[in-house]
Amino acid sequence: MIFFCESASDDFRNRVLESTSKQITHGLNDINSNVSGIKRIRSLKGLIIGCIALNFSEERIDRLQRLLYKELESQIFLDGGHTSRSPSTHIEFIMALIDIRNILRRHGLETSEDFQIYIAKMSRMLRLWRHGDGKLALFHNSQENGKPLIDSVLGQVESQQKTIYSADQTGFHKISAGSSNLIVDTGVGVNSNDENHDSLTAFEFSTGKQRLIVNCGTSPGNFELREALKVSSAHSMLTVDDKSIGMVARKEPNSSRNLVTSITRKLVDGCSLIEITHEGYGESYGLTHNRNLYLSADGTDLRGEETLNYSGAPGVIPGKAVVRFHLHPRVRASLVQDGSSILLRPTSGGFWRFKTDSALALEESLYLGTAIRQRTEQITVVRSLKDIREKKRVVVRWALSKESGSVSRVGQS
Repeated sequence: MIFFCESASDDFRNRVLESTSKQITHGLNDINSNVSGIKRIRSLKGLIIGCIALNFSEERIDRLQRLLYKELESQIFLDGGHTSRSPSTHIEFIMALIDIRNILRRHGLETSEDFQIYIAKMSRMLRLWRHGDGKLALFHNSQENGKPLIDSVLGQVESQQKTIYSADQTGFHKISAGSSNLIVDTGVGVNSNDENHDSLTAFEFSTGKQRLIVNCGTSPGNFELREALKVSSAHSMLTVDDKSIGMVARKEPNSSRNLVTSITRKLVDGCSLIEITHEGYGESYGLTHNRNLYLSADGTDLRGEETLNYSGAPGVIPGKAVVRFHLHPRVRASLVQDGSSILLRPTSGGFWRFKTDSALALEESLYLGTAIRQRTEQITVVRSLKDIREKKRVVVRWALSKESGSVSRVGQS
């Protein structure tokens, strides 16, 4: 700002500085307004920098720091995740904290040890959301973000922090095996944040720097599309009658009912297993859903088991279950073996085969992991649920495994 005013007259420069000072004073008086979440952190960051730049009293700067610590306590889970559960919001939050720390230091004002602990904890959670390409997974209004930016942020954390793999407060788990990464939304119950997606049990899967299974992402500049991408069907997960998990809960924002009933993680002969059970379809259909995700120790064999149990409660008789697997645009897919399996061909090389015990199809999809909207495909697995009240249980099994051999040999085998 000083540079902007440098060539102006003294009168003009004084008027600009006076106006800026008044705006900062107004911001200080209005800091307890209804602005919340990341917007509140943006406000605090701007006010702290403004107060330092214009030589406001240390008393006012101390007050802003106290308000900032209160926000850290209310907005950051114990495992280091931001309450938005959004990787993109999370990294913006860390960047704001690092900027505040750096500007305070530059002017001889140190932050507390707790402040640095928050930055360190949040960096661990940020690592959980990274794929092998160094970019972020697509959950809750997030896009990939650039690897150089993420590397730069982590490089300024100032403490060595390993990745956290189980974050139950934030509601995410990660399995890293071989060169593969599996990132799963294990949920935190009813979402109170309107910006959250209906993505309970959704996952993304990558091998090396190549993403295979993804979620659709978000569209920051297009409100209608952004809202459409929040539904469960825009994620790699199971839906009943194409209805989003938690629709009933969202219609009752004061409801405290927790949709997640259990989360279990275990090692079986060196291989990892995550089990999630939820009642997202309990209110409407009397159903509970259990998703089991298994990843081999070498990361080349991913298996899933989707179990729907009828509780006996009244409700609508369901028509069908659809399990979706959205593919990254750089993955080519072909139905092979008379349509009994799907061969995936990442542009990075290699082959992966998808199999299931249910009806299998390839359909169109969209990918908005970056600012560019891209067409892609999705694998859909369909199972009828019309007789679930008699059977009491329906199980869908699927597997994605790495293949070896030439295109012709793999496609025919």
